Amino acid sequence: MIDWQTLRLEQTWPIWLVLPVAILLCGIWFLRQQDRFPDLSLVLATRRSAGLADRWLPVSGVALLAALLLVMARPSVVFLESSELLARDFVILVDTSRSMRHDTAARRGDYELNFRRRVGAFAETVDDPDKMPLVARFELARESLFRFLANRRPGDRAALIYFNDNAQPMSALTNDIGFVTEQLATMDDYVNWGTDIADALDSSLNVLDRYPGDNRRTLILLTDAETRYTRDLEQQLTRIAGTGLAFYLLWITTDTGDLSTEDANRFLDLARSVGTVVTIRNPDPENMQAAFADISRREGYSYAETRRRTIDLAAPLLDITRIALLAWLLCAATLFHPALGRKTFRIGIR
Repeated sequence: MIDWQTLRLEQTWPIWLVLPVAILLCGIWFLRQQDRFPDLSLVLATRRSAGLADRWLPVSGVALLAALLLVMARPSVVFLESSELLARDFVILVDTSRSMRHDTAARRGDYELNFRRRVGAFAETVDDPDKMPLVARFELARESLFRFLANRRPGDRAALIYFNDNAQPMSALTNDIGFVTEQLATMDDYVNWGTDIADALDSSLNVLDRYPGDNRRTLILLTDAETRYTRDLEQQLTRIAGTGLAFYLLWITTDTGDLSTEDANRFLDLARSVGTVVTIRNPDPENMQAAFADISRREGYSYAETRRRTIDLAAPLLDITRIALLAWLLCAATLFHPALGRKTFRIGIR
């Protein structure tokens, strides 16, 4: 559907040509009255009535000239396309910094875990996870992601990125959800060092640029928000705000008033201005699953999307006008030329 209210002219100077053209036509009319242009006299002599039907040739010629002026003005209009989309693109960023090894209140024996823990609180290898009675933050994140990915629908694509001091892309944006799920088993190897959310956001936006698509796109950032607020971080969130992405921050904290640092507080405030912040207090498998279920609910699968596409009208209008002008010149010079009509010859004989 074309929204004609968005009609725009990129150049306005051709419109101002109407004034000198009008002056020129007035001058020609004056000269015609002095019998300087006998062809125009023949046109008037062949009129059978005063209606436009007898003047269609000069009127259509003026219309073609007006069309050429419109072409030079470079008109454009916005075309609205509505489509029903059913699939999603999810880019998932998981904080694997050292703080994600902190224990939660969830006891290991109370839950059935899909992944065996291989790293301890200080990055040492774990031979028997049962000797660690409490489940770590990164384990809860992994289990929740496993269930979230298992609920994806055909056509959905997912990308997985771990980040600490550096971003570690584990999978590109792919519809092979099984492959993405397999990468969760390697999370233990990356749980170390600090937290650089700005670099992670930059990496996620680069993934989206490299893998374009028509699906609705969602960026999920799971972190405990223990980070240093920087100008780079602010710039990356500003980029997200300008892309139209659905942005969700899942913030893990152990206390309702725990903002850790002033930098983290500023980061959370900025994240709320860009997207949705879901607070996960005293994390356990239930409230982690509830957070991902909330994202699935917000990102309902059946939705109509309207895309705006600007159409340049100059090119098709020029093609039509060029063909019409050639046909007009051919007719004016042959079939409908006054000098070739029988009535004209009779007028000339008299």
